[in-house]
Amino acid sequence: MHECTNVMDLEDFDTQIKYGHLLLETRECRKCGEVKNLLESFYRQRKDASLPSSYSYECKECTVKRVRDNHIKNPTQKRRAHLRRKYGLTFAEYDKMLIEQNECCATCGATKPGGRWKSFAVDHDHVTGRVRGLLCKSCNIALGEVNDDLTTLKNMINYLSKHTGSYEPD
Repeated sequence: MHECTNVMDLEDFDTQIKYGHLLLETRECRKCGEVKNLLESFYRQRKDASLPSSYSYECKECTVKRVRDNHIKNPTQKRRAHLRRKYGLTFAEYDKMLIEQNECCATCGATKPGGRWKSFAVDHDHVTGRVRGLLCKSCNIALGEVNDDLTTLKNMINYLSKHTGSYEPD
């Protein structure tokens, strides 16, 4: 008889017991009509994963196809949902910010945002979540790379001014 000596073995065992009744359960996808394994082929929709009713009635493949098709048909819906969910912004608030920034990057003044989506990135404080402004792709990446660290940015300014002589720091 195998003894469980590892704490992970005990945790895995507890998980197996909790979900064991679902391992062989199947469900018919309401979209494609195929009968598939519940745990492998359906997304969990609610918190209690041990209940069959917590899983979607549409298989993962059909869900992905539906979402992808919706994004292709209405790309602004995806952008609108992203702005609202991640930053709490509406399109109108985004546009107002852009107008207040003279339709350019808040840091470098670029009028073309660059990047894959051809729109200015919403810059925000990663600690508080507060939106600071709209940035071009390059400025957004630069701030992200230094983790918004003022000391690092000042050191970069000092480094550049030492080697170019074009800027004198405070």
